[in-house]
Amino acid sequence: MLAAALLTACSSAPSSSPLASSTHGSNTSWIKDSVHSLNVFLPDADSIYWFDGYGTAKGARTVLNGQVPTARYWSFTAYPVPQNADRQHVHDTQIEQSGGHYKLTMAQNCSRVSGTCLKMGDTDGGVLVMRLYVPVDAETTGTGGVPLPTIGYESSSGQTLSLQQASESPALVNVMASYRNQHGALPAELTKTYPPPQPVPVPMNPPPAGVISHGEGPYANPDNAYEHIALTTTRGNLVVSATAPTYQSDPFRFHTVNDLARPPTQNPQVRYWSLCIVLKGRHTGDCLRDEQVQIQPGTDTFTAVVSPTCPVAGFANCIVSGPEALQTALSYRNLLPSPSFAPQALTGPYRLTATYVARPG
Repeated sequence: MLAAALLTACSSAPSSSPLASSTHGSNTSWIKDSVHSLNVFLPDADSIYWFDGYGTAKGARTVLNGQVPTARYWSFTAYPVPQNADRQHVHDTQIEQSGGHYKLTMAQNCSRVSGTCLKMGDTDGGVLVMRLYVPVDAETTGTGGVPLPTIGYESSSGQTLSLQQASESPALVNVMASYRNQHGALPAELTKTYPPPQPVPVPMNPPPAGVISHGEGPYANPDNAYEHIALTTTRGNLVVSATAPTYQSDPFRFHTVNDLARPPTQNPQVRYWSLCIVLKGRHTGDCLRDEQVQIQPGTDTFTAVVSPTCPVAGFANCIVSGPEALQTALSYRNLLPSPSFAPQALTGPYRLTATYVARPG
């Protein structure tokens, strides 16, 4: 787990390893995180995350220069290590853009920084995460059709620094290097073989009630509202239903199985929504996203079944539960609810109802 690794490493004694080479102006050091690569930040199945370290110690700055990606949504979140209230976040519509380019700076104080700046307070460094939801090239490089932004470190006087110099944290550098050296390998628990699930002729109800959260928790996305339903298919298959919100259509995708997609000019209720399995260790399992979910004819309601295997007869929407030994929850994600919809998001008919049903042998 990334959170555990960082908390352990950054509370340990300084490393004796040499300084990492400067990454000033480099776009080659980003670490990819997806359901197929590392899978450590609970990425959605149709999102790609990229992360690296940032440093702001003693007036140092971390500076990004990039081209605007083609994606449903993109953002940056800076998580201090150890995490505290100085966590800062900015998403696409909040980032100054000109001619298809942008610049983003992280600094302890933004008073003399031009352009978009994340004020990190009295923190020295941590993890910077770039999130792209449904990038145009999600199934290949996952950068949104443009190069990744360059990331560099500099002193208050503009001198080029390494991440270690900018953060004064050899441990942070070592943790980033350890993930980079994994070359995207998935955790062992996600690739091992588990015993097959047993039939459940009589379901065990009631299921747990959903728990609502709004971007809280380690390395959470502040733009998301979530409903989490604790899950174990030892009690049967889980069936969930809710009224589906409208969502922002993709300018580069045309296939959808429902008619709830809306262009930005029509003010969709959310930017994006999805249902994903959360596995132990903060890993993501199977997902269904908004444009993949079939809606019941004549309604705006969807029903989905969570089962060890898919498809399941009688259900148009099926989500693979993952091994019973790893199951934690089903997570219903609403991204950037519009101001008018936010009071209703994950409430009333927009909140999941859940029940367990029998699973035949």
